[in-house]
Amino acid sequence: MNAQAHASMIGNSSQIGAGQRLRVQAVLWNSLGPASLSNALIELLENLPADAVERTLWALNRHPDLRRHYHRAAVPDLAYRLLCKAHVPANIQGLLGRPHALRSIKAGDLVYIWPPFDLPLIKGAQERGAIVVAERTNCMAPMAHKLVSRAYARRSIPMPKSWFDPRGMAEERERMLQCDFVTANNAFVKQSVLDAGLPEERILETSYGFNPHRLASAIAVDRPERPPVFAFVGSGSISKGLDVLLEAWERAGVNGRLLIAGEIDPEIGAPYEHVLARPDVDALGWVHDMATVYAAADVFVFPSHTEGGPLVVYEAAGCGLPAIISPMGCGRLVRHGQEGLVVDPLDVDEMAEAITKLAEDPALRQTLARNARDRAQKFTWDKVGMRLYELFRGITETPSRPPAPWDEASL
Repeated sequence: MNAQAHASMIGNSSQIGAGQRLRVQAVLWNSLGPASLSNALIELLENLPADAVERTLWALNRHPDLRRHYHRAAVPDLAYRLLCKAHVPANIQGLLGRPHALRSIKAGDLVYIWPPFDLPLIKGAQERGAIVVAERTNCMAPMAHKLVSRAYARRSIPMPKSWFDPRGMAEERERMLQCDFVTANNAFVKQSVLDAGLPEERILETSYGFNPHRLASAIAVDRPERPPVFAFVGSGSISKGLDVLLEAWERAGVNGRLLIAGEIDPEIGAPYEHVLARPDVDALGWVHDMATVYAAADVFVFPSHTEGGPLVVYEAAGCGLPAIISPMGCGRLVRHGQEGLVVDPLDVDEMAEAITKLAEDPALRQTLARNARDRAQKFTWDKVGMRLYELFRGITETPSRPPAPWDEASL
């Protein structure tokens, strides 16, 4: 059954009536761990209204810190450990979990799938009368390929050969077109899905958010007068723009410090060893408690080339940090000139000018910080979860009605 035929079927026979609890069955063919993907999924599910939603989460395994009463381990613990020891990929492990998840799906359910996407699961859920929503955590591959290839071309080095293979890109497109709806957490993700051929009425415009309680030690901190501290948070790679940032930091020559929170790829570590060794650059590696980084910083820097709605942007803003950021990294939070400075992630000079501007203008930093903190209050997970619930409720009660577009004015 194709997606259009399925949409017609659910529109006629399996709507959720007003007053009924919505059954949301989330599927993540991966382990629930401390990574941002798991945290985002848990926060979204936790903040769907419990009195209106019956939640189930199918995952390959459950991390103790993220264990919830609605979790279902799709693969027994012993089998999961053996599969991991044998280095079996998560999408293959999902083959074992699929029958368990499918048996629980009923007509009228909303099946909320996260990458890696499982085409037989999508079709099987639709055959059971469920509505399938895919969570796009990043741009579709053709757009990502275009953006990342430019970043590698700037350095005159090839991208890894395993990235963006044509077969994988075609399979990704097939899976998205099969789904009833696909989320888009920023304008770039939406455009990439439109480019793939998905009609606009099947796109749910969403956002990510942040948890003020988890970051409490970094919120409303009294930052002392000092040479400003800039913080980059994420994997230290070309695709995240760390090479451009390091070149810009060296070029700017400001009186300040640069913190890098995240593992640094060899493609960055070796050629930029001289910058990383500078006394004003601190490479922290992987950091468990990100609040410590946000509390130590005065400015957040994120020149990524391809993103969905990166959680770190919402977290940094919630902690009162102005941003130097690429258009792709803004999520739905940073607007040019209001919460930070938006720069071309390929332009070292522009990045260096932004660093210098914020380093030398504490009044501007304070204004942008206040704007970022105020803006972030619209993106706490409780508000984001309620907006997602309203979208889910709309498409299950009236599947034939196009979902409302993102309403910036209402925030």
